Amino acid sequence: MRPTMSQLSAPPASQPPGFHLPHPRHASRLPAGLTPEDWQRLRQNAHALPQVLTPNDLDDGSDAAYDERGWVQISRSAAGGRPSRWIAPAHIPAALAQLAATPPAPTLRSLMQQRAAQLDALGLRREAQGWTRLAVQPLTLAHEGWRIELAHRVPQHDAPVWAFFRDGDVGSLRHALGQAPAYEHAPALKTHLDHLLARSEALGSPAQLASLLPRLQAECSVAQPLADLLAALTRAQDRWEQGVEEQDQLSRLGRELAFQGYPDSFETARKLGRQVTLYLGPPNSGKTHAAFERLAQALDGAYLAPLRLLALEGRDRLVGRGVPCSLLTGEEAVPAENARVVSSTIEMVNTRDVLDVAVIDEAQMLFDDSRGWAWTQAIVGVPARELIIIASAYAAPAIERLLLLCGEKVERRVFERKQQVQLMPAPVPMTHLLAGDAVVAFSRRDVLMLRDQISQSGHTVSVIYGALPPEVRRREAERFAVGAADVLVATDAIGMGLNLPIRRVLFSTLSKFDGVGDRDLSVSEVHQIAGRAGRYGLHDEGFVSVLKEAEASSLKLLRELLPKEPRAPRDFKAPVAPNWRHVQTISQRMGVKKLYAVLSIFREQLKLDDAHFAVATLDQMLELAELLDRHANTLSLQQRFVYAQAPVDTRLPVLLDAYAGWIEAHAARGQVGWPAFIDDYDEHARLDRLEQGLRLCTLWLWLDLRFPGVFGEVESVHDLRGRLNDGIERQLKGRKPLWQRRGR
Repeated sequence: MRPTMSQLSAPPASQPPGFHLPHPRHASRLPAGLTPEDWQRLRQNAHALPQVLTPNDLDDGSDAAYDERGWVQISRSAAGGRPSRWIAPAHIPAALAQLAATPPAPTLRSLMQQRAAQLDALGLRREAQGWTRLAVQPLTLAHEGWRIELAHRVPQHDAPVWAFFRDGDVGSLRHALGQAPAYEHAPALKTHLDHLLARSEALGSPAQLASLLPRLQAECSVAQPLADLLAALTRAQDRWEQGVEEQDQLSRLGRELAFQGYPDSFETARKLGRQVTLYLGPPNSGKTHAAFERLAQALDGAYLAPLRLLALEGRDRLVGRGVPCSLLTGEEAVPAENARVVSSTIEMVNTRDVLDVAVIDEAQMLFDDSRGWAWTQAIVGVPARELIIIASAYAAPAIERLLLLCGEKVERRVFERKQQVQLMPAPVPMTHLLAGDAVVAFSRRDVLMLRDQISQSGHTVSVIYGALPPEVRRREAERFAVGAADVLVATDAIGMGLNLPIRRVLFSTLSKFDGVGDRDLSVSEVHQIAGRAGRYGLHDEGFVSVLKEAEASSLKLLRELLPKEPRAPRDFKAPVAPNWRHVQTISQRMGVKKLYAVLSIFREQLKLDDAHFAVATLDQMLELAELLDRHANTLSLQQRFVYAQAPVDTRLPVLLDAYAGWIEAHAARGQVGWPAFIDDYDEHARLDRLEQGLRLCTLWLWLDLRFPGVFGEVESVHDLRGRLNDGIERQLKGRKPLWQRRGR
């Protein structure tokens, strides 16, 4: 029975003469002939002697354990972290010999630590009363001569070890160690391994079986008792077997989901024998106008736009031509009476119902890292007898390759600009801006700063940047178009579809932040933005340059980029995102209930056609899936999947917190209730807060469209959105500086 701590710390009954023992009863454990002087030397150098241990030096070390072994306590633990120190009686002579061979010095402890590290490198380890040595023995198995390196520990006499601590002679130590003995349980272990391999041969292919060997080797590389090793090897084989079954399931799943032939998963589109035409050309070449001419003649059709703003513009174009047109975006469904056409954002594409004509706009967005999957899906899956795809010319080969996988022939219709964009010979000072100029920046802060500076010189300024709601962007564009504002300051949002009477495009910089770091603009970005200069029918020519206030190298870089032809990304593969069929099938076949796990299988384990397709970036969806699994796991898998696609910028805490609260309310009560943000925002707030409120409105409306009866209060949210839009517009039209305010 181990002594208790109270017994260990009991006051001594008597103290042996000349000895200072924490526990006098330990005096009987001291070797015969040990003098008080020897003991005093040992006590004074205990911190450096390798024979002395503290409770932390061994896995089972403790004062009670050392006392039970019959060891002698040299000193008690002390406040400040100094541990107690102990020594085995049998090691006292070796400790004294150590002091005789290596007299005490300031470097003694460091020297002993170095030699302890050398012993560890040789596989020697202290274990309580003695030392053990790591030995490695090869085992040849029955299966194709497979070889396993078995690690095991064998007891080691301590005399050579203490000698090494005294003299540091590695050669003498190696000689004294000699050949390690064989593993005594090798036959039993080999029999067990051969049995596991025989069982495994019947399950996996030779290629799969090869992956079992590293698993078995990993377990045999750790020295452990035989029973523990046998159990660990069995578990390793079980995990491998489970992995083989999962891989078989994943292979079957891949075939079932048609991942090796992604286009074939859109059966309706494949049965049509679609007539596909690419409308190719630079901005302001008339390709979009021509596409709408054809769409207006269709029996029924769809216009698929990259932005809600362009979907609104598309609807208005058709209505203006007398064609009834509905609107469908992520946050609204506005049906029109007797509508023949629907104008929608591309993510809302209908891949079920057959159409006469469909138009896909800005198809070079196929290369976009975050949204490219939507163009892959639309190009491959939209069920239209006639499909018109509008794109920049450099995207044509990638689009054509995608359509060839569908078994479809493609015709090209090339559009040329009616006038060329000319590079101006010199930068333009901000004081020399003219009506019809567009100044381009690449951050909200810079746009607002330039707006303030240009306004101070007497110009009226319109503003367009990504965080503005489509309604405000539209109003600002109209102000510039009708001459109510003579200068436009915008981000690269103007490079996508907006038709504006711009005569000169002036870059304030030729670099932008892409979410990772600042980088120079690409050739395609320069062409897309610069191409907005010189609108046909309004200006005979267009010009492009940089502001004089831009970086000194900006004009030089513009001169280099503008003559170059844009190129598609090298080794491009069309991105693919999961749909509900994918999610449902993975969940059923793999027995997985958490959305995060399902999406992870899609991203990490299911293999697309490596030559043509790749899994889209799913980081935000996975982040939302983890949140849904944690806070709303009572919702069905399908409901959670819909929620995971919501337009939630996870970098914005206000938006993410509101989203988390709504999903929890839906899961708990089936309804979200009153949208509290309506009471928190009004049209008189700061610009950044107005934008924040609009993001909440957009998210609420998006969710309401997909969960009828759960959200509601749509009229109130629409009312708030209208007031916030008006508030933003008033601030942008005013003269008051905006960029220096909070939230820039």
